[in-house]
Amino acid sequence: MTDDPEDASQWRDRIEARVSTLEAISDEQATAISTQRGLQVAMDEDVSKVQVEFRAQRGLLQSLHLTQQDHTALLREHGAQLTELRTGQQRILVGVDAIREMLDRTLNSGKD
Repeated sequence: MTDDPEDASQWRDRIEARVSTLEAISDEQATAISTQRGLQVAMDEDVSKVQVEFRAQRGLLQSLHLTQQDHTALLREHGAQLTELRTGQQRILVGVDAIREMLDRTLNSGKD
């Protein structure tokens, strides 16, 4: 750099233009960083909401699982009871048939 005022003025103009460009780029970067931070906060909130929903759904599925187990046990119990009722019904039907046969024999023996 020389002592020429015109050279110094040109140098200053170039430096001021470069500083202005750097300031503009810096402002753009600050805006971009701010936007990214906002997006990151929004993503963190979304992930938190998803985790809460997931926990609620997992709890619901666990409740459904327990209810289904209870219902399955109750159905087994009812199935066993139904089997007992059918067995009892068969015994009753055999008894009714025996009574009917006895009545038929009694009634038929009186006709002879």
